[in-house]
Amino acid sequence: MNRVPAPGSRGGLDHDLLDQLAAQVRRLSDDYLTQPPLALVGPVWRLRREVFELLEKRQRPSLTAPLYSLAGRLCALIAHASADLGDPVAAETNTRTAWLCAELADDDSLRAFLRWVQSNVAYWGGDYPLAAQIAHSGRRHATKGSNLLRLVSAEARAWAACGETKQVEQALSAARTARELDTVDDQPGVFRFSPAKAAYYASEAWLALGGEANARLAAREAGEALQLLEVAVPAQRCPELVAAARLDLCNAHLALSDLDAAAGELRQVLSLPADNRTEPIVGRVSTAARTLQSGVFTHSALSRQLLDEIALFRAYPARRDLSDALT
Repeated sequence: MNRVPAPGSRGGLDHDLLDQLAAQVRRLSDDYLTQPPLALVGPVWRLRREVFELLEKRQRPSLTAPLYSLAGRLCALIAHASADLGDPVAAETNTRTAWLCAELADDDSLRAFLRWVQSNVAYWGGDYPLAAQIAHSGRRHATKGSNLLRLVSAEARAWAACGETKQVEQALSAARTARELDTVDDQPGVFRFSPAKAAYYASEAWLALGGEANARLAAREAGEALQLLEVAVPAQRCPELVAAARLDLCNAHLALSDLDAAAGELRQVLSLPADNRTEPIVGRVSTAARTLQSGVFTHSALSRQLLDEIALFRAYPARRDLSDALT
């Protein structure tokens, strides 16, 4: 189901239809920020099938590359959703298909996004060196918009998990420069990497490096992420992004031994609907759980209460096997 079709017999694609398809892709990209990933898999897959059917027919050369770009973006959305839903095999399969489409369309923005998806899969799978290397390799495709901010933020977080302080500082410096440039980014929805997301990635990087000073930097970055999300328009206030920033602030508070402040942030996330409990969100909650089970919190009644609440949260994740949905 993931082969890239070669143009065949002539089809009925024209500029009007191409514009309609592009508008649908933009809408689905926007919807990714406001709807649970599983709710979008079906609509994205159906539109993907329609676009691939058009590619199997011979199209005018001027329309073929844009059509491959749309097909690649739909595959990229499926790959991203698959990663969020804990299906790395489906994520990698759809990433490969999307990459072929990006090559045929010569779409650098899509290539950069796909390197980020691959880096994320490696990161949440625990292969931090690979995550850093993939993100770094994507820099050459980050030619416009927020693509560079996306990749250097992911790279910083991954290097931090490896304990590589120098590489973290270099990547975060590149991220700060990218944020200050305030480059116009016309990428829709999830294909745009917001400053808020960059801030909580930086929070995770500082926290992973350890130490009180870095924990304070982590708390500052997570707080900034929440402030940016609070003033964002509703269409950009993704529940998972807010939850991620809250969890990063929670984990920073835990690193500073402030259990009450951490509990306040954590409990706001633990009420998240099951369909929004993506793999990265559950991963951050698990980080909090490991901290609560050790050190100064071992004998705390509040810590034990939070661990019970976390266990219930983790019992109902958004994780899904997508093999049935992607047919």
